[in-house]
Amino acid sequence: MKVKKLKYQLIIPTVIIVFILMSINILLVFQIQQNQAVNELKEKGLVLTQQLDSTWEFLSINQHRINTSAIGDFDFKGLNCSTAGMSIGVIFAEKNGYKIRYVNTNPRNSLNEPDPFEKEVLEELSNDTAIDSYWELVKEEGQRYFRYVTPMRIDETCLECHGEPAGEIDISGYAKEGMKIGDLAGAISITMPTDIQDQALIFNIFWQCMTFTLLIIGCVLAIYYFVTKRVTRPIEQLEAAVKQVGEGDLNVDLHNFDASEEIEDLAAHFDNMAKQLKELYSDLEHKVEQRTVELGKANEQLRIKQVQLEKVNFILKEDSQYKSDFLAMVSHELRTPLTAIIIFSEILLKKKAFEDSSEEQILCEIKENSEVLLYMINNILDLARIETGKNSLSIETVDLVDVINNVECVIRPLAQRHDIHLTARVERGVPLIQGDYEKVRRIIENLAGNAIKFTPLGGNVTIHASLAEDQHYVKITVQDNGIGISQENQAHIFEKFIQVDSSSSRQYNGSGLGLALAKELTELHGGVISVESDLNKGSTFIVLLPIERQ
Repeated sequence: MKVKKLKYQLIIPTVIIVFILMSINILLVFQIQQNQAVNELKEKGLVLTQQLDSTWEFLSINQHRINTSAIGDFDFKGLNCSTAGMSIGVIFAEKNGYKIRYVNTNPRNSLNEPDPFEKEVLEELSNDTAIDSYWELVKEEGQRYFRYVTPMRIDETCLECHGEPAGEIDISGYAKEGMKIGDLAGAISITMPTDIQDQALIFNIFWQCMTFTLLIIGCVLAIYYFVTKRVTRPIEQLEAAVKQVGEGDLNVDLHNFDASEEIEDLAAHFDNMAKQLKELYSDLEHKVEQRTVELGKANEQLRIKQVQLEKVNFILKEDSQYKSDFLAMVSHELRTPLTAIIIFSEILLKKKAFEDSSEEQILCEIKENSEVLLYMINNILDLARIETGKNSLSIETVDLVDVINNVECVIRPLAQRHDIHLTARVERGVPLIQGDYEKVRRIIENLAGNAIKFTPLGGNVTIHASLAEDQHYVKITVQDNGIGISQENQAHIFEKFIQVDSSSSRQYNGSGLGLALAKELTELHGGVISVESDLNKGSTFIVLLPIERQ
């Protein structure tokens, strides 16, 4: 059944492709022939209007001769340009079904009153003097017509009846319109039926369809014959041989096999495969038993390795837990004496006078270094909590204006000591966010402190908050013009205990935890942190925090 379907899988796509090509060809032929028919009608309209223009011009030039008697007296015969043109149009229409009219928006004769189509064309011709003809295919009362309109403009021969002064009575008894040379006097409107062109087009399309139908039938018969003789019957034989092998009978003989070259090659390969299977089957059980023994040994080795790996993992987990517990304990125990040192330093600094001028400087150094050490210990403690999964968010409504103002108050003394210009700005429209106030503050404070540390004297550090392009996030940037970060180092700066300058004699002190902690706290909020930096030009750290808690 599947083999028989192959015939239809070849025939149906072929028929579809031929049908699509036939349809495209018919559409193209239809379009080309329709364009040709329109061009022929346009040519007819052009010739007719040129002939009528010539007649009109002849009568206009010879008006004096026509209206002058043999003795030279003026005798108006009533044979002016308009009368002659209308009469010629009527006679011409009676012979071939064409309608020829002279139309004007302000006609002297009601027979020259334009219809809606002609009014629209006259308006176009009046607005654009560059138009020398206008045509359109229309359908009226179930019949298609080709309408062709050309403008009639005033020349010198027309001024006698239509020129200035306006209101003066011309020779035909009508008041002059006061027109000037180049003004639109009216238009010649020709309406031609398209029956002959439509019938020829339908006839051609019919024969196109008949030709392609015969082509499709021929293709289907040819494919059916070829596929049946050279493909499907050999495949049915090959399918029977495959079924025989599948049932366990390997005595297959496909020598006398008549098919296309590709299928014959496939049959030959299948025949060789059957012979090889027959040879392999004789010692298959022995090989299976041998492989089973080997597999058992390999499984035993794997089990031993698994036990060893579990022991190593348990030891590593204990070591990791011990490290985290140790860091948390040490950090926690160190904070109490450091806090006391800072408080006592502040109390001593409040003294009104010092016995030695260096005492105040020493106390300031003690206080500053204690604060730095306490800051580092807090970072270590927070990272230890995050690693053990004990650090959670205290979600509340956070105003970034308050957070950045708080950070600015803490960081500004440090910036002033390093002669660094600090700027903090929150744009209007930055919404309140749902997050942990203290941890958001720690993120910005770590980034700002890091920027001040790596910015030389007299540099600039800017903290800026705005609404991100993605309206679901706020964007916080901390920018400096410090030493910058090379491209190869940017991939590692958010790792723990990593600084760009990691040599033993590096210029900048620090634990390398500030950026790592900022990254951990940002991701804890569901945000993203990134950096843009050029070496010796400065760095910009970008934090995106979600407005609503997911």
